[in-house]
Amino acid sequence: MLTPDELAQAQRLIDAASPGIYEVKDLYGQEWAKVLSPTTFGKRFKQSVVGGQLKGIRYDSTRGDNHKLYEVE
Repeated sequence: MLTPDELAQAQRLIDAASPGIYEVKDLYGQEWAKVLSPTTFGKRFKQSVVGGQLKGIRYDSTRGDNHKLYEVE
């Protein structure tokens, strides 16, 4: 799961995003460059989404390249 600070940042980004389907790196935009371990962060992000810790977003699917897709409502 994401830390409280990471959850707050993720929720801000989700709230600012237009409805649609996103990869985490696309949702984060320029902020993604600050993520030290993208694979580990992506796993924790999915756990937080599926665990209901983030509002206005749901896990959608996994692409063939194993990238996760999320729907911002």
